[in-house]
Amino acid sequence: MPHALIVGGTGMLKGVPHYFTQHGYTVSVIGRNQNKFEELIFSKGIHGFINPIKTDYSDYEKLAKKLQNAISVYGPVETAISWIHSTAPEAPFVIAGILNNQNIKTKYYHILGSADVQPDGQNKKFETDIEEYENIIYRKVILGFVIEDETSRWLTDTEISNGVTDAVINERDTFIVGTVEPWEKRP
Repeated sequence: MPHALIVGGTGMLKGVPHYFTQHGYTVSVIGRNQNKFEELIFSKGIHGFINPIKTDYSDYEKLAKKLQNAISVYGPVETAISWIHSTAPEAPFVIAGILNNQNIKTKYYHILGSADVQPDGQNKKFETDIEEYENIIYRKVILGFVIEDETSRWLTDTEISNGVTDAVINERDTFIVGTVEPWEKRP
């Protein structure tokens, strides 16, 4: 059975595990909140197995240990979806390093906020460094905003989940959910 990893799968990405379970995957989900895990596991649309990995990804040692355990139990991760807050800047490297050591190619979808494409520059450290990993296929999903009439708003969790799922289905190297232009319309 294929194995997917979703970091943020109990929050704004809570719709993404549905896609993977419907396609026969075991889905390991990293999150902190037990109630949100229970909501996810018992929600409609989950047709397979969810492996809840309850941990704070800013505790890098614990994150590494729990991810390695999930891989040893459920097999190598073929696809990873990763939404990590800037409060844990090393977490993407911890996850990518473990996935790179599996000796299979892993599609790594890095979820980024619209600030990562602001006109005055972009922090590309992770994107640049991950090119060194031979078993990671790096893909970037940028979360933008929606313009409605004369106003703009942030994406809803459903729009985000649907957009990320679309990026996975279409295997795009870079995918923008919503829009990031014009920048001055950003909410």
